[in-house]
Amino acid sequence: MNLNFKHIKIKNFMSLGNIDLDLNNLGYVSISGINNGLGDNAKSNGSGKSSILEAIIWNLTGDTLRGTKDIVNRFTVGGTCVELVFKVDDIEYKIARYKDDEDFGTNLKIFINGTDKSGKGIRDTQKILEELLPDLDTNLLGSVIILGQGLPQKFTNNTPSGRKEILEKLSKSD
Repeated sequence: MNLNFKHIKIKNFMSLGNIDLDLNNLGYVSISGINNGLGDNAKSNGSGKSSILEAIIWNLTGDTLRGTKDIVNRFTVGGTCVELVFKVDDIEYKIARYKDDEDFGTNLKIFINGTDKSGKGIRDTQKILEELLPDLDTNLLGSVIILGQGLPQKFTNNTPSGRKEILEKLSKSD
């Protein structure tokens, strides 16, 4: 599987406001941040670095690595939305996931090569997404593809059989 994240648009997700990032052909990406909180001595803690990664995982799975359910930024209004454009091999996907969004409510949309492939509701669409991209689950994303702060051990701390399972899944040799 050749996975290439191309673009992400985030609105009011966790500690984030509005973000619009072009990720096309960047390869490995290092994210650093600056905490601009007044009176806060933290240099980059709380600046939203991990929230960007959580947004990608939430967009693709409906879950976060930490199991957080309260993902709407409480300091903003209008709900949250994460739109992610990526390619798997030669197929382009656009996934848009919403929670309490002022325009779309709580919803999930799937576009494949520009064509809407969404189901009747969020559960139906989630099932379609899982069938289309069964390998992109929270465990694989959080242990191999996206390595957030304190998360690189997620793969290495796995049991030998757990690591073997992930590697087999990645190489399609399971």
